Formats: sequence, C-alpha cells, structure tokens
Amino acid sequence: MKIIWQIKDGKRGHENQSRGLIRALSKLMAVECVEIDTTIAGASWLDYLLGRSADFSGLPKPDLIIGAGSQTHATILAAGRATRAPTVVMMAPPPGISRLFDLCIVPEHDDRSGANFITTRGVLNLIESSPNKISNQGLCLIGGSSKHHGWEGQQIVEQITRVATTSQEINWTATTSRRSPKATSTEIAAIKADNLTVVPVKDTDEDWLPSQMATASYVWVTEDSVSMIYEALSSGAKVGVLPVPRKGGSSRVIRGVDLLIQQGQVFPYNANRCDLSAFKEPEAINEAARIAQIVAQKFFAP
Repeated sequence: MKIIWQIKDGKRGHENQSRGLIRALSKLMAVECVEIDTTIAGASWLDYLLGRSADFSGLPKPDLIIGAGSQTHATILAAGRATRAPTVVMMAPPPGISRLFDLCIVPEHDDRSGANFITTRGVLNLIESSPNKISNQGLCLIGGSSKHHGWEGQQIVEQITRVATTSQEINWTATTSRRSPKATSTEIAAIKADNLTVVPVKDTDEDWLPSQMATASYVWVTEDSVSMIYEALSSGAKVGVLPVPRKGGSSRVIRGVDLLIQQGQVFPYNANRCDLSAFKEPEAINEAARIAQIVAQKFFAP
C-alpha cells in the first residue's frame, strides 16, 4: 500500500488535477490518499526552511506528496522535507522554486521545461473516455470573463441559439459556470428551442458534469474555459470551441486553444458551420493514465 498525501487549496479545479493523477495511480497499485487542506492546516515557507513537521504529526508517513496551485507549494515542500517523501507539483511553479520539487507536471502551453519537468496536453483531470455515449446528446459549457478573455453575453446567446437550431436532432443541455454573468445566464435560460435544456451552475454538484460528459457525444465549450475543453476531449466527445473576446496579445492560454484548433483536435465555431456531427472522430486522450505510468516508474519501480 502506497500512502499519498494530497495537498489541497480549496479550489476544485486544482484539486481535480491531483485527484485525477491519484486515481490513475490507484489503477496501477494499492493507494491510500491522505488529504491535507492548506486553508486549515497548511505549512508556511518558514516551516519549510526550518524543516518543521508539527502540522503533519499523527499522519501516516507518505510515499509521495502531490498538489496543484501556488497556495500548496510551501506545504508540499515542507512536508517533503519533513518526511523525505518525493514531491510532485502540478502546473508550473515559479522558476525560482521549480528545482525544489522532485517532479513538475506542466501543460505544454505553459512553454516551460527543465530536468524535473514533464509536459502534458492540457491539465490533468478526472474525466475518462466513456463507452456510454448517447448519439443524440450534447452539452454546451458556458464560462465567463477571465484574465485572458473578455465577455459578450449577447454573442454567446446567439451562438447557443445557432447550435441548437442547426442540430435539431441533438438534445442539448447548456450549463453556466461561477464566472458566468447573471445577465448571460438569464438570457440563455430564455432561449426558445425545444431541444435545449438549461441547467444553471447553482443547480449542479461536483458529480453533475462528469456524469453529463460520460454520455454526451458532442460538447461545445466557450474558449475561456480551457480546463473544460480538455475534460471534454478526455471524455471522447466531439468538441467545439465557442469564441469569446480575447484580451491583449497571444497569452499561453490562448496559444493552447489555437494549437488545438490547428491540430484539428477541436472544431472552431462558425455561424455558417456549427454542426459538430460532421466533425472527425476525436483522438483518445488520457493524460492522467500516461503520467501515472511515468510517476510510478520514477518513484515506485522495484
């Protein structure tokens, strides 16, 4: 039995990355996961520098420590120094501290490299390709303004309307996110289309989206929601990207979306060409399983 400490920061997107890797590791070996919430019992950078372990007393000694997000960095490193267990961080840490981790798992669009780096196609997640796809079921996943994207609610409403009316044989379910403006959510709910059901994010739980992705054959995602684009690709669905205004120049996030379009992995929305059923069959993506194999070989090989 391998003991893995999962260092959490209270952000579901970050936690899903480490959970995805831990679940993939559990398919290769017996694993016990110990969750440490940094918002309750995190370590400081001073704890790391002094090698203090008081916050970890009473916990089973780990064989591996995993976390994602900048707020987990000090706790990961302090725990690693105190227990001498190898440390794995997901998402690129600042250059000044990246060498302190035993392994950095970084999306390729971050354009970072190093002796202890492994690059991935997008961020790891909990979604797996499903054999239970329903041929006439589709999803529309709506985000909101972000660091890299602005927002035009009326444009999104027009895109969702066009998708629903163009592919009337598909039963579409649209959902919003916590970043979605209230006005956009209201306007989407008012779209008149018999084949469109709108489920506000407040009416969903953490299991709702994975269960929907398991059966949806087609998924449209607003391009600001990069993590959901990769989740949709991991599900085995045909994936389309709904454009939203871009801020400034070409950021790493925008370059990542553009690369997926150039590679033909996702279908770019066009008002005159928005039928996903005509798009090619998707390439199977299971980055969590691939990275789990590398991690197991690096840290647990006999």
